[in-house]
Amino acid sequence: MTGLLLHFGATMTCAHPPGLANLPAPSQQRVLVSAQPVATTADTFLVTGCALSGTGTPPCASIRWTKAAARVFVHGVPVLLQPTPPPSPGAGLGMPSPPAPPIVQAAQIRVWGM
Repeated sequence: MTGLLLHFGATMTCAHPPGLANLPAPSQQRVLVSAQPVATTADTFLVTGCALSGTGTPPCASIRWTKAAARVFVHGVPVLLQPTPPPSPGAGLGMPSPPAPPIVQAAQIRVWGM
């Protein structure tokens, strides 16, 4: 399946706004899209401000991306793919709370991968 290459500058929230998910430090700096490093399966998205914190259920702390490229690699590591242009649900799951997809608010829309 195809998808947009996800990158360091993508803006997303966990499934419980206003939880902001970001990539604090990309694992690679050489391959860029929209002047931002491409995200790979070696990267971890961290969540801050998940609104689930007051419910007794643990808030989202990170996002585990579930869709990686089968044919596009950076230093032998698959890149992460976003199935549809933003704003849309992402191909990941908020962890450790009940798994729910993040919402990708903004990302590059020019480079696709498989």
